[in-house]
Amino acid sequence: MKKTKDKVSQQKSFEESFSRLEKILETLEGEDCPLEETIKLYEEGLGLTKVCYDKLNNAELRIKEINKSLKGDVEIKDYK
Repeated sequence: MKKTKDKVSQQKSFEESFSRLEKILETLEGEDCPLEETIKLYEEGLGLTKVCYDKLNNAELRIKEINKSLKGDVEIKDYK
């Protein structure tokens, strides 16, 4: 069943995953969260963190590829 959950998480958009992470954080920061629920939310939060990280990483790679393909045609300034 965990693999099915992971697949569903991967299909969510970055914004949906990040929004859910924020809700989990609000709940965990509250004082009324029982231990078992805290552990469950923590586990879900870790999974969503990985999903967000992977999506951001993929977006960065895509942007680099776009910039790389345009380098010959357009002057691209690297701001650091």
